[in-house]
Amino acid sequence: MRNYSLLGRIGTAVLVVASIVYTATAGRPKASSGKKRENDGAPADYAEENVLPEYRRVFDENPIVPDGWTFGVVWSTIYAGTAAYAIYQALPSQQTNPRFQRAAPWLAISYVLNAAFGRLFSDTRMESMIGSDLVTKASLPVALVLHQQLEIGETEVKGPEQYLRIPFSLYAGWLTAASVVGTPNLLYNLNLWKPNPSRDTPVFIGVLAATTGTAYTVARRLNDPYYLLPFVAGFAGIATKQYGKNNAIALSAAAFSLAVGAILTKWLPRGKFRELASDVDESDIYDEEEDLWWEDENPNRESESYSYTSI
Repeated sequence: MRNYSLLGRIGTAVLVVASIVYTATAGRPKASSGKKRENDGAPADYAEENVLPEYRRVFDENPIVPDGWTFGVVWSTIYAGTAAYAIYQALPSQQTNPRFQRAAPWLAISYVLNAAFGRLFSDTRMESMIGSDLVTKASLPVALVLHQQLEIGETEVKGPEQYLRIPFSLYAGWLTAASVVGTPNLLYNLNLWKPNPSRDTPVFIGVLAATTGTAYTVARRLNDPYYLLPFVAGFAGIATKQYGKNNAIALSAAAFSLAVGAILTKWLPRGKFRELASDVDESDIYDEEEDLWWEDENPNRESESYSYTSI
């Protein structure tokens, strides 16, 4: 296996960490803007939120956007785990890891898109708000390819790598949920959807049900229970946000969160839905083939002698 260059591994780590830092800070509202938002009629607690008020207003119109705590919990876990992975893959001991080598370009693409999202999410112009949702949707297939290149759900690995896979499972799951949640935001910004609770409530409950079924199907296909964890958090966040506002959606979201959580109580401790292939060192395979070749070239003389004399 060709060595993954030190420069490439360090460059990947720097790109990932820089993208995380930039995106985590780019969209924060200015502290000095709290009074302005109060004067504009927005609630005073907007000053404590990490989302610009223009985005917050759109989020408040969409009843399947989770509560703010969900984003903090999920993204901090994903970013912390991915930063740890980026540093680990740059270590000299990992220079021949074939999974890390194949995943590197997809990791770089993923976190370039992450930085692009951070840039768009910090801009309140309508085209940027639309663009941020499109970037989220574009990030999903990249995250799924990254998941595949790391052989998550396919190969059994040991050591830190088995734990450093988890943030990528969460990342793929969260982007799937975000793609669903962001669609009403996109339609709202394009003036293709006007909120009407009496009409929309059964539709959104159906969307949550379909999302639950799809998430479970994809998780089984990926052989990855961790992919489902963001849906538990996302549904719980919808329930807490809609409680007292739209109790039908709140109760439905809570039920779906509990349903996915119940599935995970069985499968998450196993870390898989079906058995995985073992990670076999290629050098061991080569040595085994070499031994077989040696046996072919040097047959057991005693066995031959015995066979001749027994005839």
